Amino acid sequence: MAVSFFEYIAVMLLAGAGGFGGGIGGANIIKEFALNWAAPGMTEQAVMDELLNVISASQFGGYSQGITLAAYLGAKTSLGILGAVLGVIAFILPSVLLMILILKIGERLYKNSRFKYSINYINLLAAGLICMIVWNYAVTIFERDLILPVITGLACFASVYFRINPAFIIAGGALIGAVWPS
Repeated sequence: MAVSFFEYIAVMLLAGAGGFGGGIGGANIIKEFALNWAAPGMTEQAVMDELLNVISASQFGGYSQGITLAAYLGAKTSLGILGAVLGVIAFILPSVLLMILILKIGERLYKNSRFKYSINYINLLAAGLICMIVWNYAVTIFERDLILPVITGLACFASVYFRINPAFIIAGGALIGAVWPS
């Protein structure tokens, strides 16, 4: 794979920017890079098999796959180990710069009292969204509605944490059961 230093670094910077928040986008850019600069005589299937072997070796998540591909392809260039190191740095650099930018903007916004006040509601919405996602996953995994175990767990928590008399919890459960459509 013969590629110039600047071409390789430019592709890794682009892949790092495409992989911000998850390396799958970056891995796709790196895949196109590998297909375009494959060694002469290598078929597209051979290049894809080689890349899939590298991706399967990095089963930690999307971003680690992009980093692993950057290092692997950098080592295969004429730059060798230096190419692997520079490729990883170039892959990570856009994410680092974007996080610094986001933190600087957030620091200025957090000084605003209206923004601070609205963050509390955004946190509640995010917590509700996370609860709904967990609920949907649980229903999908266990293949049945989990309302009874969840309510039972919440009742036990309320009884212990808030020191509510279990008789009141049982009476409340009976009232809800009478009203709840079955």
